Amino acid sequence: MEEENVLEDVRYLRDVVEKTQPPMVNRFWPVTLGWGCLVTMAYLICGLLAMKGKMAVLPWVWPVLMFGVGWPMNWYLVRRVRAGMAERGVRSRCRKDLMLCWMSIVAMGMLWSAGLAISGTLAHHWYVLFFVWGSLYFVGYVMNGVLLSEEWYWAAGVLLVSMIAALAAGPRFYWLVGVWTGGTLVLAGMLGRRNERRQAVAA
Repeated sequence: MEEENVLEDVRYLRDVVEKTQPPMVNRFWPVTLGWGCLVTMAYLICGLLAMKGKMAVLPWVWPVLMFGVGWPMNWYLVRRVRAGMAERGVRSRCRKDLMLCWMSIVAMGMLWSAGLAISGTLAHHWYVLFFVWGSLYFVGYVMNGVLLSEEWYWAAGVLLVSMIAALAAGPRFYWLVGVWTGGTLVLAGMLGRRNERRQAVAA
């Protein structure tokens, strides 16, 4: 009985130490990379629909891609990454705080998108959607940097610069925010892949 209590205390202390360690490696970079490709595709579809004047379809693009493609892809990639980690003997931790953060971001983004569509704002100012989602992603990136791994700070910085550059350049370049939102996810995924390989070489 005493041995079980000691083991439980050791596990608890190990979890505390792991959670207080500075973020190093995001082993789930394939998931990040997959979402980056999907988000880039979503923004390109939204941009094409907006240029063709098909505003009524815009609110459905994100829900269809997120729930019809994104979540099944996420489920598959997460299982694949965890299986690979198990084979290498790497412990996988479920970050409920991070999951809650991104669920909130997606929910708020969809509410904003629906509100802008219902109010008729998208009919003449479709680019507002890019800045709304870009701002929400920026907050998520910073949270990822704090809770997950440091490469997300680079992604947040690139996204912020793209938003500022688009505002400075004028309406003709507002599409840049949308394209670079997906691009920053791809960047975070590639940096995560590089960091994981560097750690493997160092070990």
